[in-house]
Formats: sequence, C-alpha cells, structure tokens
Amino acid sequence: MRRKFAILFATALVSVFGATACSGVQEDLQKRAQEEVEKGRQQVEQKVQEERKKVEKKVQEKVQEGQKRLEEGVKKGQQQVKEKAQ
Repeated sequence: MRRKFAILFATALVSVFGATACSGVQEDLQKRAQEEVEKGRQQVEQKVQEERKKVEKKVQEKVQEGQKRLEEGVKKGQQQVKEKAQ
C-alpha cells in the first residue's frame, strides 16, 4: 500500500513539475519570439529611414537642379530683353 501511494505521489509530482516546466518553456519561447519580432521591426524601421533619407536627398537634388535651370532661363530672358531694347 505504501509503495503504491509512493508511486502515485511521485507520478503526481512529476506531472505537476512537467506541466510547470512546459509552461516555463512556452513563456521562454513567447519571449524569444516577441524579441525577434521587435528586432525585425527595428530593422525595418531603420531601413525605411535610410530609404526615406535617400529619397529626400534625390528630391532635393532635383529641386536644386530645377531652380538652377529656372534661374538660367530667367537670365537668358533678361539678356534677350536687354538686347531687344538696344
């Protein structure tokens, strides 16, 4: 009787500790997964910022190029007006 009780008690302890261990493993896996998701999110945000800076730089270069062309056109127009006035 004592032996059966000891076996049942040991079995109960093993199943309780096993369930606790599984719960701990599940929590660890969830934590790792969440960390990986956050790491991936940060990498994506960094890449987006890099690409945004590249786009902004290109836009700025195009705007400056357009302004330069406009200024050259205005100068040519002013010069033509002066030539016609003489």
